[in-house]
Amino acid sequence: MKSNRDVERCLLALDPSPETLHRAIDQEAQLIITHHPLILPAISAIDPNTVQGAIAKLLLVSDIGLLAVHTNADRHPEGVSGALADAIGLEDQVILAPDEEVTWFKLVTFVPDRYLEVVRAGLGAAGAGVIGNYEECSFAIAGTGSYRPTSGARPLIGEVGQLEHVNEQRLEMLVPEADVETVLAALNAHHPYDEVAFDLYQTFGQGGTLGSGVLGVLPEPREIAETLSSVKEVLGGIELQVTGPEEGLVRQVAVAGGSTSGLLAVAATRGADLFIGGDLKYHDLLEASDPMVCVDAGHRPTEQPGVERMAEILRHESDRHNWNLEVEVFLEEPAIGRVV
Repeated sequence: MKSNRDVERCLLALDPSPETLHRAIDQEAQLIITHHPLILPAISAIDPNTVQGAIAKLLLVSDIGLLAVHTNADRHPEGVSGALADAIGLEDQVILAPDEEVTWFKLVTFVPDRYLEVVRAGLGAAGAGVIGNYEECSFAIAGTGSYRPTSGARPLIGEVGQLEHVNEQRLEMLVPEADVETVLAALNAHHPYDEVAFDLYQTFGQGGTLGSGVLGVLPEPREIAETLSSVKEVLGGIELQVTGPEEGLVRQVAVAGGSTSGLLAVAATRGADLFIGGDLKYHDLLEASDPMVCVDAGHRPTEQPGVERMAEILRHESDRHNWNLEVEVFLEEPAIGRVV
């Protein structure tokens, strides 16, 4: 759901539930950001007689925008699983199950000195220059370019038939394969020359930056019982469903937020002493819980740190850009799973 209103107050929550929506209305928020989407899988019609349809209708009537940050937050190492790993205190974090390696290219172009920032900013906006948690990464070095315009040329500097020497900058930026076409279009749009010189080199070893779960180590080995007690405290004192060894030391820990039963085997293969996730399936546990300790901490508790992380990021960006934005986190009690 998208609204054209200016956003001055934003509510973050795990689910786009009726409770979340009513909280947003009470707080006069213009935007709700949730981890779980309202519509999943796709539907062909909205029925206001269903809970989902009633929420969609109320969003429209209230003119409140809804933004779901789901798979992207699950796949990024600083997202849901990264927030869970940080909460538990894991060090030396890496992605547990990396996606297939991404192909990257190095774009090199040559820009007159006074146009460097215009071209660099245009390429960055198109997706070039991303390295990990940094954007608009580039390298530039000064040099001298030369050319002789021929008939039909429209030189920015110089005359047709005359050899020209220009102070230029050699600009280099990384580009993921999926963005090459967009970045080259931006290069032609922002570069001042009528004929743009550039080179595109394929690079290697730049992939593996996205994936599922996080693998890390505790600052020092701990007994299993002590580790489980610490995890329980971090997650708000919830009940933990535990299988596997009862005694021994834990050093290497794999974590994943949400429904993560499919990562048990990966964690075991990578030598984890302990796996923490949600919605762990019975037969997967039978395969993985010897000798690895497996903790089912529930779907919601393992994802809640990710909601807090999103709020931290949004507040940081608000301060950095001088936005007039209030950010509130709403962690409602689930309507399902009550113990009676």
